[in-house]
Amino acid sequence: MSREQKHKPARLSAAHRLSQYLSQETVFSLTTAMGGPIVNVRISGEKALIIFQKLTGIKEIKHAQERKLIFTKIKDINKQVIDEAMACFFLAPHSYTGENTVEFYLHGSSYIVSKLFSELCALGLRQALPGEFSFRAVRNGKMTLNQAEAVADLIASSNFSAHTLALEKISGSLGLCLNEIAQNLKHLAAMGELSIDFSDQDVNEIGLARLKEKIPAIMEKLLQLKNSFERGNRIQDGIPVAFIGLPNAGKSSFFNALLGEDRSIVSEISGTTRDIVKETLALHGEKTSVTLRLMDTAGLRKSVGKVEKLGVQRTHLAGKEAELILLIVDVSISFAALKKEWGKICSPNKKTLGILTKCDLVKEERISVLKKQLIKTFKVPHWLKTSALTGEGISDASQEIVRFCERFVFRDPGEVLLTRFDHLEAVSECIDHLKRATQVQESDLFAADLRHALNSLNTLIGETLPEDILEKIFSEFCIGK
Repeated sequence: MSREQKHKPARLSAAHRLSQYLSQETVFSLTTAMGGPIVNVRISGEKALIIFQKLTGIKEIKHAQERKLIFTKIKDINKQVIDEAMACFFLAPHSYTGENTVEFYLHGSSYIVSKLFSELCALGLRQALPGEFSFRAVRNGKMTLNQAEAVADLIASSNFSAHTLALEKISGSLGLCLNEIAQNLKHLAAMGELSIDFSDQDVNEIGLARLKEKIPAIMEKLLQLKNSFERGNRIQDGIPVAFIGLPNAGKSSFFNALLGEDRSIVSEISGTTRDIVKETLALHGEKTSVTLRLMDTAGLRKSVGKVEKLGVQRTHLAGKEAELILLIVDVSISFAALKKEWGKICSPNKKTLGILTKCDLVKEERISVLKKQLIKTFKVPHWLKTSALTGEGISDASQEIVRFCERFVFRDPGEVLLTRFDHLEAVSECIDHLKRATQVQESDLFAADLRHALNSLNTLIGETLPEDILEKIFSEFCIGK
């Protein structure tokens, strides 16, 4: 195997990957994407400073130079210059990972990066796994698991609300909220166990009835978190939006116009779109921005073939799952024909926004009349004029879509929201145990239910971090984080 091939990460089994996450090896990786004028390579671990000295020829590392940029030449084993670069070193525990760390800021050449990686492998280092730097930060107490997950959320954020929410979680907002709940549960569980020892005595303060009175306040905070998941999920992963209309209504053309690219096939042939075409798009409004999960669907009609029937079924399913339906209407067809077809296949509702397409083909007077007819017949109050061909109304439509979706992602300043399904499951399980605790008649059962409730939150508050769960979480990170 050549030195150039050696640095490429191999496919690993889950057990092998976990063993590497838990290792104390010195590792390296790019922390920036290739393609820019400057790239960053991070080295973290016990040998980081020794490697720095070998690559740069600097014999003495002075503490006064820590966390300051140093100009240096990076040389290979044959003393040939790989690059002239800036470097910075961090002494443990004052680094992202809590370990000795070196960062090189190189010219953005793929050859330079490949050459440096080869040298690092030759010196006995291993390329970091996805999320391994953040894994080490959690292991070394530099951040909580919630904060590490928020780093991944921040990288994936595609709108202002998701970006703000991720930054707040990195600052520890979710951890503070969960720890407060956990502390209250610990105190209540301890009082419940104490009541067992004094069950033969009449001590009101630790009586079962008095202890049960403290549960509703804890439950209220947990329910607020549980109910926040839908909004948190919409902010982070996007709002599902379905494009629904008759065949040839201009759904795919409007879909492509919003995206600014030809993502969905457009044809005059009826039924060109037979399956759902999905795409994610971030739209920016005057006050906020939203991420949308767009679904371009098959045209609704009385299906003839098996494939068409399946496509129409998927269209109806997309409409049910969507938070917003964009009802696409071709202004060039007669209202009588439109009403006849829609009466059989469509039931517009309050989550519907009307989009009039091909407005460049008819006069304004006809469009005005059609809008009034549509409002009266379908009870959809908002209809937007557009033309994918000329671009008319596309920008206005995108702004109206943002305004329509603002209610789905609204949050009070500083409000803590759940965004991950495993967090939702943990909180839901905790609530279930607390509900049981309010119904038991024995102090020992009450104390047991409180302990089970507390255990449900253990992975969220960092009290218990099973290795397999850690491996699963961090393996989903991008390389270099």
